[in-house]
Amino acid sequence: MEYTLETPLLLNVLLIITPVLLFQVFSLDRLQRYNESANRWITTGLCAALSVFAMSHPVELIPGFQYDLRVIPLVICFFYAGMNYALVVAAMIFAYRIFLGGFGVYWQPVTIGFILLLLWYCKKRTAAHPERLYSIRIAALIGFGNAFIVAVVTLASQLLNGKPITSNFYLFFGIYFMFHTFTMTIVALIVRQMKQNVDLRKQLQHNEKMNVLSELAASFAHEIRNPMTVARGFVQIMKQGGLSEDKRQIYNQMVIDEMDKAQSIIDDYLSFAKPQLESIDLVDAKQLILRALNTLQEFADLRHVSVETDMQDRLMISANADKFVQCIINLCKNGIEAMPSGGKLQIVASLQNQTVCIDIIDNGVGMTQEELGRLGTPFYSTRGKGTGLGMMVTYRVIQNIHGRIDVTSEIGKGTCFSILIPSLHTTSYH
Repeated sequence: MEYTLETPLLLNVLLIITPVLLFQVFSLDRLQRYNESANRWITTGLCAALSVFAMSHPVELIPGFQYDLRVIPLVICFFYAGMNYALVVAAMIFAYRIFLGGFGVYWQPVTIGFILLLLWYCKKRTAAHPERLYSIRIAALIGFGNAFIVAVVTLASQLLNGKPITSNFYLFFGIYFMFHTFTMTIVALIVRQMKQNVDLRKQLQHNEKMNVLSELAASFAHEIRNPMTVARGFVQIMKQGGLSEDKRQIYNQMVIDEMDKAQSIIDDYLSFAKPQLESIDLVDAKQLILRALNTLQEFADLRHVSVETDMQDRLMISANADKFVQCIINLCKNGIEAMPSGGKLQIVASLQNQTVCIDIIDNGVGMTQEELGRLGTPFYSTRGKGTGLGMMVTYRVIQNIHGRIDVTSEIGKGTCFSILIPSLHTTSYH
């Protein structure tokens, strides 16, 4: 009697390992969005399906007995989800084995029970060092143990029925031992690597959050220190005698102005770190831009910067008026400060394809590609000093009204900030 032993077993190996690899490539990121219980049930369902597939392509060395790698998905489920979920897979294996029929169905609880007991023992022994559960030694032990109990059950059945043990028996179980041990080892390596990748990704995300937090803290401290230092200096001057009442009033007003700046910085920080629900109204972007330019006119005159506008009428958008004005002020102020020797600041606003387009153009020093890539993050300020908290808030406000900011720049020629916001007749912008 001739058997092609390796073909069904190789098919079993492919049926088990390929979905595990595809699961790692395509589904690992998505699973992190679900809660732990949902992840475990997804894993349980996948492992149950793999066991059924393996049982559907067995090797039948002895009539009534089917040999495959059905237990390996059970072990995978145990590794990922735990004993309770592994019992669900075990129940599915037993139910499908009853459906297939044959004398081997009576021995199925023995083999499954032995494997679950072996897994429980291995987990208990490695409780102090959980990472050892996925070692090659443990994997080989589980694979060898399963093949061994199956061989013992088959041998006992043959001897009880008075049937001879042929050379095919030794040949088959030699190959069966090898396939079980090899496949279980590969699966353990894949599982360990997947867990290491998940842990590494979580660690990288944690480190990134901590880096951003430290940058935001440094940004906040740097921004608020300046007005506090100025205010402290004026308070010290006011403590000195001999000041006229007029100068005292001037210094007092300067202290109040610096405190207002500090309060504004705190508000910006809170807006970025913890956005609050704000009133959104239908507003004319042109009128808000004119209000921002009126605020900046004196600042531009002191820097010898001329401001030119070319704006269409009725550029209607949905936005918080005060926040939008502050965004325009931040971008225009950055443009003015980018021209230390004076220059021209242009504001062009128009309606294009149901999108309000606002271009803020300066002929200042410009920015490199690296600097452009850091815009809107805690790591960069367009002024070459400070930390860019105002720019972060600007980006956040524009994003909150479904808009975006595009930036083009060239060293020595200038920069163009383009704000694109859906007009009144659209609800989103892509």
